[in-house]
Amino acid sequence: MVRALQREPHDADRLTRKTVTLFFCIGLFMVSLVLAAMTSVKIQQFHFGGLSVLVPAGTIAFGLTYLATDVISEVWGRTYALCVVLIGLLLRVLVIVLILYALYAEEVFGFISAAGDWTPERQAAFASIMSSGNRLNIAGMVAFGISAITDVMIFHFFQRRDAGKNRLWFRNNISTMASQLLNSVIFITAGFAGALPPEVIGSLITGQIVVKILVAALDTPAVYLIRNFAEGRRLFDFRG
Repeated sequence: MVRALQREPHDADRLTRKTVTLFFCIGLFMVSLVLAAMTSVKIQQFHFGGLSVLVPAGTIAFGLTYLATDVISEVWGRTYALCVVLIGLLLRVLVIVLILYALYAEEVFGFISAAGDWTPERQAAFASIMSSGNRLNIAGMVAFGISAITDVMIFHFFQRRDAGKNRLWFRNNISTMASQLLNSVIFITAGFAGALPPEVIGSLITGQIVVKILVAALDTPAVYLIRNFAEGRRLFDFRG
């Protein structure tokens, strides 16, 4: 008994592969969420044979957030996944506050001034990108909050319904694709309405849906691999 008690502090501090995987998933989620918001200002054109669509550059990064939450839902459950989503939303608010500070600190605080080599031209270029990022951050928060919670709830519904069946691939794809569709419509409409012509907005929505469905389909093996590592299974065990 004494020896067992003496080992407890050491054992409690020991990292397990499951804990490391949780840290990885949370880190992947947070980094991808912020990076998606910051890079969506840039619009890219994707060519799929005869189909050309416009896609915000942050779309792939955003798709990785769903990979992270699906693994968390599968291994740790709905409560953990919803907690990560809510913390992500709070951090998005912090990102907006910090961007506003970077943009306007010199105008608000008398004891702060720009360095000598920071010219008005550089400030204008900086503001043209970061100000757009703020609108996209707000649009992204609304779209992400609704779609991410939808993703977790759909995933959990099918996880309970299909308990004991080999259906992880199904709940991963159906929850991600449905929530990504919802996210694309809300995000593009809120983020670009009035700033871009309707036909461009339509192309952006279509492009996001196409790319996000592809990302959702391609991330399924990654969901299995990360889950298997966390649970100590063989890496290429595609059951469950």
